[in-house]
Amino acid sequence: MTSTVAPATPRAHRRPGRRSRGRVASAGLVLACAVVVGLPLAGLLLPLPYSPIAPDIHKIALAPSWDHWFGTDESGFDVYTRTIDAAARDVPLALAATLLALVIGVPLGLAATQGRSGEFIMRIVDAISALPIIVIAVVFVQVLGGSALNIVVAIALIGIPRFIRVTRSSAITLRSARYVEAAIAIGCPPTRVAFNHILRNSYGVVLAQATLTASNGISAIAALNFLGIGVRPPNPTWGSMIDQGSAMLLRGQWWAAIFPTLAIVLFIGCLNAIGNAIERHMETAGGRA
Repeated sequence: MTSTVAPATPRAHRRPGRRSRGRVASAGLVLACAVVVGLPLAGLLLPLPYSPIAPDIHKIALAPSWDHWFGTDESGFDVYTRTIDAAARDVPLALAATLLALVIGVPLGLAATQGRSGEFIMRIVDAISALPIIVIAVVFVQVLGGSALNIVVAIALIGIPRFIRVTRSSAITLRSARYVEAAIAIGCPPTRVAFNHILRNSYGVVLAQATLTASNGISAIAALNFLGIGVRPPNPTWGSMIDQGSAMLLRGQWWAAIFPTLAIVLFIGCLNAIGNAIERHMETAGGRA
């Protein structure tokens, strides 16, 4: 007897599925978190090859090389050393300002859903939001001085209205949820309802806003230092390094300004990636619910 064998069919081309895309997204998120955490820690913990505050007058405006990875500026500072050291100064200020804005803005956002007091809070928020962000920071720091505390407070003042808005919007949406209505029906105090039932279910919105506030904080701190009203030299900051390196750009010496600029772009990009991941997680969780 002769047996017939069916001709082999070519395998269909496999397209990357949801799992592969999810792995890529997870790897990108891990990398972004590593940059956000590792960059300031590197400036605090790692031994730097050169002093960030003591220039070498014999090595002025050197191009990037094996000895000076990012080159040197017109004062003889090693650009790589100062870029890493500046991360340990700028990033903690932005994160501290974000934490302060969150601690103040979230409770006010929950309170802004209640009667006349809520209307009064929102009128103040509208007044502050009408002003340009950088103007608020410049005036505050210029009047009170460029200390680290004043910079943190100035950046927090910018972020508080945004936390109030997102928290209030989320609270208004969640007040119609059944578990919130049930908590109110059994006589739970308003404070307990606000923090235990509403805030616990809107933490994703708050965290996403925190990443945006930190990004804006980095930009505002760099702007203040670029204008010369932030942290005083010789301590390096990304904004002051860009200011000092801008004069070298006219001579074709790009490295002194480009590398701190790339550091700012990288850090803000990683913060935005973390914020987008939080939003995607919220959408997925909402879809499953």
